[in-house]
Amino acid sequence: MQDIQAYHVVEQIFKSQFEQLKACAFRYVNDWETAKDIVQNAFCELWIKKDEMRFDEPEAVKAYLFKTVCNRSINAVNERRREIYSLDETHETQIVEAYMETYYMQNQERTLLMKELKSEVVRFVRTLPPQCRKIYMLSRSHELKNREIAERLGISVKAVEKQISKAIQGLKDHLRSKGLIN
Repeated sequence: MQDIQAYHVVEQIFKSQFEQLKACAFRYVNDWETAKDIVQNAFCELWIKKDEMRFDEPEAVKAYLFKTVCNRSINAVNERRREIYSLDETHETQIVEAYMETYYMQNQERTLLMKELKSEVVRFVRTLPPQCRKIYMLSRSHELKNREIAERLGISVKAVEKQISKAIQGLKDHLRSKGLIN
């Protein structure tokens, strides 16, 4: 039964996301055939790891695939650079430029990941009950201490701590389900 569910989820994601995944890989490798190979290999790896995956959460599977494609694309670019450039002094400029480009791409990927993470945090916080959301926002956005929040809201410090713990645990569970944290 697990294999059938996995097959249907993978098939649906393949049909709906293949072109997007290929475009993501292309942004790094600048070659459509290589991009296509990277995406196909990512799907093969997903299928090999199907027993470890949670196919009842298609969004987490999709996030896993995008992360895998990005990582494999960066690896392909790095491998290509290793083949092209030797450590010969005549290639120093190319080596430095290659390093800077790789550094830029990795930071760009981190920036995109951080934007996605921030978006999911905001989405989750909006789902919190009003009092819990207010306490969480006072703690995290306004950087108030638990005692200050308790005084401001007229509740006990223990109640503040409980609400913050509840919000943080819920947030962690939400981000795990989206494949953004382990």
